[in-house]
Amino acid sequence: QDLATGEVIGRATSKWVMMNQDTRKLQRVSDEVREEYLVFCPRTPRLAFPEEDNGSVKKIPKLEEPADYSRSELVPRRADLDMNQRVNNVTYIGWVLESMPQEIIDTHELQTITLDYRRECQHYDMVDSLTSLELADDYSTNGSAIGKQHKKEHPRFLHFLRLSSTGL
Repeated sequence: QDLATGEVIGRATSKWVMMNQDTRKLQRVSDEVREEYLVFCPRTPRLAFPEEDNGSVKKIPKLEEPADYSRSELVPRRADLDMNQRVNNVTYIGWVLESMPQEIIDTHELQTITLDYRRECQHYDMVDSLTSLELADDYSTNGSAIGKQHKKEHPRFLHFLRLSSTGL
């Protein structure tokens, strides 16, 4: 909220997962662990957006290659790392923007973003950033198709960040 006006200027909702420290893979949270951490969490989720309007519940379409735009071998800086020496989540957004066409950056403002984190990135990893204009068939808001003029004024893009070395 803007302190001076009280106007809402941003909202966020997050969902958390658990990672196995040994395998570095996501795993289900056991009932024992869930009871241990739930004492610190509200029992009823507090969502920044109503569930029916929440873009994060919709599956993000797969970016088909070749991508319309790309930037290769982006390298994390020290300032991009958290205390566990993993890339900070804000850095991923910057990498997504690196592959956006300059004419879009110059003439448009980012309005919404939905992220799906699948893998951690560490200080020695290099990342490729891929971007494509979202296809018209996938281009909808609240289930209704967006007209061609609206699409031009408010284009939507799909992004994919992958490790340069493995493609994961």
